[in-house]
Amino acid sequence: MTRGLALWLLLIAAAAPAHAAYSGLTLIPTADMLAPGQVCLDYQLFGPYPIGSGVDAAYLNTQAALGSRAEVGVDFDFTADAPSGAVFNGKLLLRPVESGLGVAVGTYNVNENLRPTTYAAATRGGGPFRLHLGAQRTPDEETQGFAGVDYSISDLTQVYLEHIAGEENFTAVGISYQFTSRWAVLAAWLRPNDRELEDGFAIDIGCVWPVE
Repeated sequence: MTRGLALWLLLIAAAAPAHAAYSGLTLIPTADMLAPGQVCLDYQLFGPYPIGSGVDAAYLNTQAALGSRAEVGVDFDFTADAPSGAVFNGKLLLRPVESGLGVAVGTYNVNENLRPTTYAAATRGGGPFRLHLGAQRTPDEETQGFAGVDYSISDLTQVYLEHIAGEENFTAVGISYQFTSRWAVLAAWLRPNDRELEDGFAIDIGCVWPVE
């Protein structure tokens, strides 16, 4: 994956109803990290499929690097009647992706009204194709596995597939396009694990600053 795409994909939030701007894909965290001194802003919309039929949730996510091995973020829920308001997240890098196998641990959805979720994630691959595996521990003390792959079609475009276990979670197929050195957009189709629920979509507009 090119450095430009990596900068964009660092701030994609988890799908509704839980949300957190850990570095990763649409649903799952990865071992990717922001570069030292970088800050990300990301505005997200979630809704039922097809796109244009309404919006169920809206989030503004922020993320900042603390050196080369840590990130922290504050995320704001603009959904009507949202119970959680602002939530916090953090990630610690144990082994960098550049070593061939990146490993990170973290927590998200942290505030006085929510019990946090913790996770461990691994990322493998230094070329255009990468693999992500991991697991998270939910507030209900359930362990949920997750997996994903991403592939860089070009310096500007990437496609990916991901899945996170649990009846309340999803499978996602998405594409991202970086239209400037700082700005990019992502669109994803979400398939609920609970097939009684309707398919949905996610749209993200993100900015990274400063650009390396």
